[in-house]
Parts: sequence; C-alpha cells; structure tokens
Amino acid sequence: MRCFTFFLPGFCILAGMLCPTGQPKHSPAEQEVINVRLARHQAALRRDPAAWSRYVADDCINSDDDGVLHTKAQMLEGLKQPAEYDHSDNLRDFLVHVYGNTAVLNLRWTEHEQFGDTDIVTEQRATETYLKQNGSWLLIAAQVINLPVNFRKPVAVDPNLFKDYVGEYEWHPGITDTFFVKDGNLWSQLGQGENADLEEYLPAGADSFFFKESEPASIAFSRDAQGHVTGYIFHRIDGQDIHIKKIK
Repeated sequence: MRCFTFFLPGFCILAGMLCPTGQPKHSPAEQEVINVRLARHQAALRRDPAAWSRYVADDCINSDDDGVLHTKAQMLEGLKQPAEYDHSDNLRDFLVHVYGNTAVLNLRWTEHEQFGDTDIVTEQRATETYLKQNGSWLLIAAQVINLPVNFRKPVAVDPNLFKDYVGEYEWHPGITDTFFVKDGNLWSQLGQGENADLEEYLPAGADSFFFKESEPASIAFSRDAQGHVTGYIFHRIDGQDIHIKKIK
C-alpha cells in the first residue's frame, strides 16, 4: 500500500454468522463481547429495533465509511431498509481487547449493495468500543472503513512492453521504487528491508496500471519525446497526483 507517504454504514446489517474456522481462541470475556455483537446482528436481521437498541448506547458515536457521524436514531432508520438492498456477510478476523469494564472489538466483513441486477461488493473493517453496564456490554462508539480491494479487470497488452518500465524511481531522497519484471508480470518494491512494499501491477491501458491488490489507485508512466520512460504519476483515489521521477 502506498499511503505511507502521508504518514455500517452505521449499525451495518450483517447477514452472515461468525465462522469459527481459522479464528483465534477467545477468552470467556472476549467471547462475551463477540456474542453481544452477533446478538445485535441478529436483531437487525429480524428488523427488531427494540432488541437492537438494547445493545447500543443512546449517545453512541458512529462514523460510517464516508466519515459521516450518525446518531442512534439515524442508525435505527437503517432497520427500515430491506435486507436485500443492503447487507453484509462473512464476519471474520475478530480481535477483542478487554480492559475491565471497557472492550475494543475489531472485525471485518463483506458489504453488499444491490443496484438493479448489480451487486456492488465492498470489503469493510470496523473498530467498536463497548462499555459494561449492569452486567451487559453496550456499544458506545464505532468506526467503519472501506478496505482497499480492487475489482478492476486488466486489459490485454504485450508483456514485452514491461521492460520499458524497469528501473528505479525516487519518491523521497533515500526512498526508491524499483520496478522489475517477474514471471511475465510487472512488479515494484518500494523501500528496503522489512518495511519494503511489494506490489504487482495490472495494465489498465497505454502506460497505465493499477494495483492487483492494495489501494484502488493507479499509475501512468511518462515518456519523453524519444519515447523513453522518465517517471510516473501516482493517481490517488482522492484526485491528488504524485509525480515520481525515474533516476536509473
């Protein structure tokens, strides 16, 4: 991921149950928090606002994947939305830390939004904070983010063209991005050692590529009048561009 250079929505109607396979073993206290999360999920599936509300504080702070804050009342409005329009499944990667009567839960899921015949899929992760009151865990804050998963399809290009991009590109003094060809595909390594960032690129068009994994950004290589590659432009998803110069 190349974001280092700048060192559910709401309640999220979850339509899948936690699968124990591959999940770490949780302590009784940690499992108690997970069970509350799943109970809130089941209440949402049943469209039971009274049951759902019992697990959420009236002043809960909820930030959705657009960074918009929602009140509990606004989250409850989501229960009126048919599940076939907006739902999530495949809850996984449960991580819980319990500190006395406070707990922090992190989890991941797959979000589905239906637009006509199109199922728009988004991978999401949330961090939720719970407070134990009168023997029960209550959600007091939640923040949801979208994970950088690419669903774009590459275009067909002559892999022999990849040799044009081989070389070193400088992000900052001492921080270089080294492009190379491996097994007929274009790769780069940003940085060195344990913190190095290895990425595979897929062609999007003439001199344009996107990441096979990682963030949904793209790059476009620049050429001089003689056709030699002189650098590339990193197109961030927010519309900002970073111009990277080729040094070797």
